[in-house]
Amino acid sequence: MSKYDGTVEAVAAPVIINDKGELLLIKSHKWGDKYLIPGGHIETGETILEAAKREGEEETGLKLEPQYCVNIGELIYDPEYHRKAHLVYFHIVCKATGEVKLDGKELKDFIWINPQKALNFDFVAGVKKSIKNYMNSVKIDIESYTFEKF
Repeated sequence: MSKYDGTVEAVAAPVIINDKGELLLIKSHKWGDKYLIPGGHIETGETILEAAKREGEEETGLKLEPQYCVNIGELIYDPEYHRKAHLVYFHIVCKATGEVKLDGKELKDFIWINPQKALNFDFVAGVKKSIKNYMNSVKIDIESYTFEKF
């Protein structure tokens, strides 16, 4: 059982680019043996960009600077995922500095790769489109408004 059972889950994932223009791909026990990008749930009161930055930094040990959104979509009961879930995702391009230090919990492997070469990989749904959108300079406007709590 998951605390998210029966809910629609909002997740943010950084499309991480280093100063050489390489893309970070990771493997997670939650998604089998396919490469994907890191990411996780948006916490209450957190913006989409903040969530992408936090999740990426927690999972990779890198310092990230969010830039813009390249893809928005949903995965509804993807059989690749380790449990039944309805995920609404936001993929955010982030500039990275530092060295990758896997968190030991979420991620099991990583590579830095040229985005064009990455297109030859078999990905979790949505990731290939995000890479193509990044390469084609597609930017999706997203707005976050934070108000005082009552």
